[in-house]
Amino acid sequence: MIRGLLVLLALVTLSTALQCYNCGQVHNKPTDLQLGTFNKVIEKLHMKKCHEDRVMDCKPHENECQKVTLESTLGDRTAAPVSATVYKCGQIAKREKLCRTFKLSAHLMWHLKLEYCEVEACQGDVCFEP
Repeated sequence: MIRGLLVLLALVTLSTALQCYNCGQVHNKPTDLQLGTFNKVIEKLHMKKCHEDRVMDCKPHENECQKVTLESTLGDRTAAPVSATVYKCGQIAKREKLCRTFKLSAHLMWHLKLEYCEVEACQGDVCFEP
């Protein structure tokens, strides 16, 4: 009896896992260099370009969907900065520090400067803008 209840509870828990978009997209007509750099970055983050079907189950400790808005020249110093959006699973407790983490990672891993970063909490696909 208890075993059956535990199995049922596990199934309910799995089926109610938070689902968020896990993808990135760049805006404002990027140069070839900017687009190539952006694609490398989102690949390293285990993401792909945004499509309607890019929803994934979040890990148990991730309790919100997040939309991260960024702006950078993406390594092309002769071009104007472009904006980009990353959608991901995240944690409420770590939201405030996420931009600092993104800026530090971008600088250390790709020698990129993020001129702007903002994180917004979302409810599932509410903030997704294809």
